[in-house]
Amino acid sequence: MPSWAVVAPRFLDPVLALAERIDRRARGLRAIREGGVLHLELRRHHGAAVTLADGTVVRSGDRKGILHFDNRRVRELASDGWQTAGFREARRDFTALARWHAAQPADARPVAYLGVTLLAPLARRLGFEIRPRERSAWTAVEDWYLRSLFARWTRADRARVDPRPPRLTARQAWMSAAELIRRHARSG
Repeated sequence: MPSWAVVAPRFLDPVLALAERIDRRARGLRAIREGGVLHLELRRHHGAAVTLADGTVVRSGDRKGILHFDNRRVRELASDGWQTAGFREARRDFTALARWHAAQPADARPVAYLGVTLLAPLARRLGFEIRPRERSAWTAVEDWYLRSLFARWTRADRARVDPRPPRLTARQAWMSAAELIRRHARSG
């Protein structure tokens, strides 16, 4: 398999940067906290109901929070061993998110939070349930896009993104609002 099929070649970085800016603006992302690594998008759930391990059911029309990395911040942390520094910042983001969630009127709170990530083991450590995504042409393109962003923003050597199966594939990461509060709410 050619390497461009796994990760975009460097000459496409300006195109990826433009696509990312347009996408972030269209989604109305906002920082969870100043200096954090995560941004929040609020949307209504569409499609089939999702039942989480704690019994929470996310039904069509329910409010959900969708989490996105702030890739510029990830890039800043990359030189310092981004996994450790990024994970520490993400924990702070989740504490701030739990505080924000609790301060919202009950009818405005998301039922659950969702991310699509290549970093499933780290998401699991934060309390997310990891689920595979249905495979389609769209998810294959999305995986390519996310791998390309990963290589671009984390300073990963594109050659290190292995073209042989199993390739990095994105997974859904779900966390109920109750689990967010249980794991990440801090007093004081």
